[in-house]
Amino acid sequence: MNNIQHLRYAVEVEKTGSISRAAENLFMGQPHLSKAIRELEEDMNITIFNRTSKGVVPTPQGARFLEYARNILVQIDELESLYKPSGAQTFSLSLPRASYAAYAFTKFTQTLDGQEAVDLKYHETNSMQTIKDVSDGRFCLGIVRYQDVHEKYVLSALEERGLKYEDIWEFEYLALMSRKHQLAAAPEIRYSDLRQFTEIVHDDNSVPAMPVSEARLLAQKHEKKKKIAVYERGIQFELLQRLPCTYIWVSPMPQAVLDCFDLVQRPCCDADNSFRDILVFRKNYRFSREDMTFIEKLKETVAEVSNNLR
Repeated sequence: MNNIQHLRYAVEVEKTGSISRAAENLFMGQPHLSKAIRELEEDMNITIFNRTSKGVVPTPQGARFLEYARNILVQIDELESLYKPSGAQTFSLSLPRASYAAYAFTKFTQTLDGQEAVDLKYHETNSMQTIKDVSDGRFCLGIVRYQDVHEKYVLSALEERGLKYEDIWEFEYLALMSRKHQLAAAPEIRYSDLRQFTEIVHDDNSVPAMPVSEARLLAQKHEKKKKIAVYERGIQFELLQRLPCTYIWVSPMPQAVLDCFDLVQRPCCDADNSFRDILVFRKNYRFSREDMTFIEKLKETVAEVSNNLR
């Protein structure tokens, strides 16, 4: 086999399902990547991918090879981390767009003041990408969010990817809106009350291995005529502030964040909005000192926000 880099190429192709997208992510030309994959297949004497009109998919033999490749890359990354310069502070987290987690991360970074070497990664994305991020070794920790009805799909995906998990929080989604919103001071909000207003949504949510028929029903259930799709958390605050007719479903937020943006969060008495966040990590992964500090700040934040809701 040529080198470890070829394994990283193959894993990236599997993750994207596309030679062209993988080449973009790897900052290399598509012909060079295609050539590298062919060389890897020749060296291993197997066909790793089937090329189709819709992209590339692993063959059964290729899927087994890629599982070994991911495990090898994770072990290499962990080995390299053992020999980083002493005193270096490292931490990496992939997670949903959750303000309570961002608040905890900020408190965590404050504990690192005065350190000469700091290497932190914080990546907001959907649950499926977080599972891939952690299983591929790109991030050490992840937070995955799902509704209870989807638990079997999520836990199955974790098992397939060799991941373990710990519970963080069970909560009800709240409607986040400006203090100037018409419903901000309403004694009670029902789901039907929100239909006349514009909903802000993060448009890349996904559930691992959900059947197409179920995913279609879920999409129809939440389809709205007035909708603004966004892909990053910062813009949602700008929209909520400047357009008082908008709202967004969120996990409960720290009061300091609400006050900063002049927002309120309101429960909806008849919405099916029960969610769970879990912390995911690779099997046999050993938490670092930085990991433990972040988890401590995360638990503190959950307790703070929960107490404010009572």
